[in-house]
Amino acid sequence: MQVLFVQHVPFERPFLIEEYLRERGARCASVCLSSGERLPDEIPDVVVLMGGPMSVHDEERYPWLREEKAFIRRSIEEGIRLLGVCLGAQLLAEVLGGEVRKARGREIGWFPVYVTPEASGHPWMEGVPPSLMAFHWHGEEVTLPPGALHLFYNHHTEVQGFLYEDRILGLQFHLEGTPETGEALLTACADECADGGPSVQDPQTIREGFSRYLTQTRRILFHLLARLVPYGQ
Repeated sequence: MQVLFVQHVPFERPFLIEEYLRERGARCASVCLSSGERLPDEIPDVVVLMGGPMSVHDEERYPWLREEKAFIRRSIEEGIRLLGVCLGAQLLAEVLGGEVRKARGREIGWFPVYVTPEASGHPWMEGVPPSLMAFHWHGEEVTLPPGALHLFYNHHTEVQGFLYEDRILGLQFHLEGTPETGEALLTACADECADGGPSVQDPQTIREGFSRYLTQTRRILFHLLARLVPYGQ
């Protein structure tokens, strides 16, 4: 199984996602688009789209976004499994026909998300608790793409996760994060949480969240990855 990690900036890495896939024998490669690396011509078996501080609408500033969207569209058409995290989920939503728009405020830190009523009986949600604490760092939101199943929500962001055709998973929040994730974001994107706000936590609370919730987020991430990429495939 060949997996491609698409990074938009060097500091938003796959961390626990890569750990899970490598432990199961996946051959992993990565490209960082903001560093000038190019997407491959051949589509791999699995594509993982990571986060980033840019918007899906920033094509003039980041022309590689156009190429990435075309690559995503090809991957969907070829029946590939895809996972999108934060910006990656927003890219999936847009390509699938949803809307990406500015949220009413930034959501940064550890906040609960809830399984939607329509997803509560779905096989993917077996073993997922009705609510869980998740790490967030975003200022935009998406509408549910046509034909997608709404998986998660909270009181700040209606669409926190969605599933399309049982092979395309978009998560607005970060289950893959480790303490290194938090430190990287707090360093590279410090200006985004400097002004505070009702859904913006202070750095110390963010750091404490990783030690408090990492075991649960890791378990849930691995559960979802097992559904997206069944063992042995």
